[in-house]
Amino acid sequence: MGDNVINFYAGQPPLNRVAFQRHSSEIMNRHLHDPETRFLIFKDGRPLMKKDESGRILYLTKDQLGDEILGQEFGVAPSDASSDTKKLYETSRLPHTEPALVFLGIDDRESPTTNSSSKVDHLNPQGPAYFALDAQSQTDEWDSLLQKQNGEWGDARSSGNSMSDWDAGVYAQGRALVDWNVRNKFCPACGSPTYSLWAGWKRNCTSSVQPVEGKEPCFSTKGLHNFAYPRTDPVIIMGILDSTGEKMLLGRQKSWPKGMYSCLAGFIEPGETFEDATRREVLEEAGIEVGPVRYSSSQPWPFPSNLMVGTFGRAKDGQSIRLDLDNELEDAQWFPKSLIQKIISSPTGSNFSQKDYKQLEQKSQTDHDQETSAALAPSEKKPDELVAKDGELGISRVPPRTAIAGTLIRQWCEGGLELVSKL
Repeated sequence: MGDNVINFYAGQPPLNRVAFQRHSSEIMNRHLHDPETRFLIFKDGRPLMKKDESGRILYLTKDQLGDEILGQEFGVAPSDASSDTKKLYETSRLPHTEPALVFLGIDDRESPTTNSSSKVDHLNPQGPAYFALDAQSQTDEWDSLLQKQNGEWGDARSSGNSMSDWDAGVYAQGRALVDWNVRNKFCPACGSPTYSLWAGWKRNCTSSVQPVEGKEPCFSTKGLHNFAYPRTDPVIIMGILDSTGEKMLLGRQKSWPKGMYSCLAGFIEPGETFEDATRREVLEEAGIEVGPVRYSSSQPWPFPSNLMVGTFGRAKDGQSIRLDLDNELEDAQWFPKSLIQKIISSPTGSNFSQKDYKQLEQKSQTDHDQETSAALAPSEKKPDELVAKDGELGISRVPPRTAIAGTLIRQWCEGGLELVSKL
């Protein structure tokens, strides 16, 4: 059983995605032309924000965007097309050069609920529709629009962290889907361009609607293929406690901002459970064997499209930390709860600048030849030795609540022995 935690980027509540509407061009085009519909715009993964208003998304209407920027309507199949052919055109965006446009769902927060006296219409929920749109490279048009609407392109990470819970959910969904469409412009099977179907939730090979003379039909046009649909890569985020529950194992990569430590983390591999991935990753990164493991909560993470799975685990007794197995971490230590409580209560304990977020996005550069690569990290230090000092390793910051690692750390600080008793 999980901890029933709703993490940041999950939406409060999320949009009603009404996935069954994505196949209807009639419904999608009706949403497209509705004056109440709102569009969330991205340029190179950066959201359009209200200038000088921190954390405020600048949603636009169709009239504000204009047809030149928005592009074509969602396509319909030829009237004489067979049922199979119709599937190739419904809610399509042709030609394939059209900017990515994704239907996100309906904001039905004001709709009747199952507890109200009004009848609930699950087929046609009431509320404004939301779309995400890629700005592409129409520089002049967007420059003019931004000036007119007092907007600016925000930073992907820092803008997201400053949004309201509800806006963050819309942002996370939109960014992940636009990013997927932009990254998958060519068919993995034959190299032909792809085009958008299902209102941005599927990519199809253009050879299915525009056959290439002298070229064999692409095998992707038949059957079901996972590369045609958006993917989510699961990552395990691990709150590892000692047997007393009074210490947590935290680590840092060399590329991270100074003084930042976080929960250990890693990708879940094929054929692994959450529990197996937790034990493997902690052993590989810190040389620590973990016993009982339990699931806590999860978080969508739109950088670019991950599902963060939070777990708690209890380490076996009598072990020393070692970093020389996969050499991913610069340091890992057992931190006492009293110290972490001081850090998270400090105004700077989870404060990160835009520069810090950019630094976190960079890939960690591991030097396998450095002398410390085979060193054993100390498993025990006095609390005052764990605090960051000039030119030395030490902790002064942990992730904010907007990251699941920050949530796990705070759960531990508030729970402690109760968490251990559940393991």
